[in-house]
Formats: sequence, structure tokens, C-alpha cells
Amino acid sequence: LKKHMPIIQNISRFLLTVQQPFILLSFINRQKKFITKNVTPLLLEAQKKGDGSLDENDIKKITGYYGLAVPAVLGEAFCALLGEPMTKKERMVSTCQGAMTGLGDDFFDKQRLSAQGVKDFIEKPEQFNGSSASEKLFLHFYKTSLAGAPQSGLMQAQVLQVFQAQLLSKQQDRPGLSNEILKDITIRKGAESLLYYRTAFKQPLKSGEEKMLYSLGGLMQLSNDIFDVYKDYKNGVTTLATAATQINELRFYYMAVLQMGTKAAFRLGYPKRNVRKFLSIISIGIFSRSLVCLAQLQKNEKKSKGVFNVSIYSRKELICDMDTVGNKLKSLRYHLKLSRRFY
Repeated sequence: LKKHMPIIQNISRFLLTVQQPFILLSFINRQKKFITKNVTPLLLEAQKKGDGSLDENDIKKITGYYGLAVPAVLGEAFCALLGEPMTKKERMVSTCQGAMTGLGDDFFDKQRLSAQGVKDFIEKPEQFNGSSASEKLFLHFYKTSLAGAPQSGLMQAQVLQVFQAQLLSKQQDRPGLSNEILKDITIRKGAESLLYYRTAFKQPLKSGEEKMLYSLGGLMQLSNDIFDVYKDYKNGVTTLATAATQINELRFYYMAVLQMGTKAAFRLGYPKRNVRKFLSIISIGIFSRSLVCLAQLQKNEKKSKGVFNVSIYSRKELICDMDTVGNKLKSLRYHLKLSRRFY
């Protein structure tokens, strides 16, 4: 039996990897039901205000993006790492954190609240009721998350770190930033957000876990920028993706950060099976999809003499549609490759 243990372990890891897309789908369906029951009524009530501060895109961010993905992907990944199922309270807190994310972005992008105004919201939520439907909804989610947080002070402190990273990222509205500055901004923005989402769960961080989450969180922001390359270019936002001249170099950096984060994960002292589950959930949910998008972007270099130039490609050439069967299959293949290499 001892002789055959490596073979058995490899089969077990392979089965886990192949099953992961279906497991993730079950996480997503569970979260959709939770949103329908606990969040949709709030959104319908907020929309009745009709003050223009909430639109369909805001609702979509909450029900189909952040409010869905933060608990269903990141939250479930944390639970896999910690070896405990998500409690109802943790799901509510994680959902509120996700719902806040898109609304918080709007304070900068649409409503143009001052930095001090947003900071006051974060530091003293009990002193505000909100002057618009959007602000009232943000405050509701924020206060609910703090009330249910294992350590509300820690969560509030981390929200401030997310806010500071968001302010720093405003530098991206002007051209001419070096790659090193863009890397620092990108990694910090994603890292602070992932550390914030981690505060929904009661188990404290292990030694080295913050460093691991910093790498993987930064990579998640880079993944977001890769998919948003067309939108960011049109909006005059400079990212590592819009500034790239060789997609292969961007992929090399992506894989280097991924390797750093995965190695750090296995050094934390969690059971290896838990670590593999954690990485596998994030891989199928984020990393493998990003590699599909990078491959699509690199194809564009053929029409521009081997140099990537975001300004000359069409919307269709820059936007990666992950709803197609072909891209879903490519994502699964990348997931299997990443699992063999890193997990």
C-alpha cells in the first residue's frame, strides 16, 4: 500500500481538480439563492427611491458580480483553507462586503464624493444616514458587515487600507507611469481588498498568511485589469495591461506572482489538501480565466508586427467573452495545467 500511495495521491488530486468547476458552480448557485432571499428585496426597495443614484449596472454589480463572487469564490476558498464550512453569519458579512465594493467605486467614479467624505463614511458610519439611495444602501451593507464581523475594529481598519489604495490608484488617470509604479499600485489595490474580505471569517491569520494574500490579491487585481483592458483604455486609465507592449512579458510577471503566492500558501501550516482546495477554487474562478484572456490579447500582436498596441485593436479583439463554450474549455485546460504545476 505504501508503494502505491504516490499514485493514489495523484489520482485524488486529479479528481479534485476535475471536480472543481462543478463544485464552484454549486457555490455560485447557493449564493444566488442567498442573494434572492436576503439582498434582492433591499435592492427593489432602494430602486423605488428613484433618485438616479442607483442604476441597472449597480444592481448587476451586487447580484451578478461582487455580491456573488466575493462569497461564492473568495469566501468559499477561505473556508476551504480554514477547513470549516461557511456559517450563515459569515455568508451575510461576506455578501455585504461584496455589495459594498461596487457602490464604493461609484462614490469616486459617479457621485464624485470627496476623499474626506468617503473617509468619514468609513470611520464614523453611525453618524450618517445617507443622502441618496446609493449611500443609504452602502451604509446598510457596511453597518451590517461590521455588526457581524468577528473583529469589527480589524475590519474597519482594513476598509481604510482599501480606501487608501483606491486613492493611490487615482494616479492611473494620467499617462506616463512606469511599470514599477503600476505594479505597486496594482498589487496593493488587490491585496488590501483580499485582506479586507478575509476579515469576514473568524479564524485569525496565520504567520505568513498576510504575505500570501498580498500576492494572490494583487494578482486578482491584475486579472481584473486584463479583462478590463478595453474599458480602461477608453476611459484613459493606465494599467499594466493597457501599457503592455509584449503580452508574453505580462504573462511572465503574472505567473511569477502566482508562483510566489502558491509557494507561500503551502508554507502556512494548513493541511495540504486544504491549501489545494483553496488554490483550486481561485484558479478556476480567476487565474485560469485570465490566462484565456491573455492568450486572446497576444493574438492581436500578429496584426501589429509583434508588438501589442491597445490603441489599434477593436472592441471585439480586446474583450474576452468567457460565456462561450470554447473559452470555458480553454479555461478548464489552463486550470488543469496550473494544478499540475503549482497545486
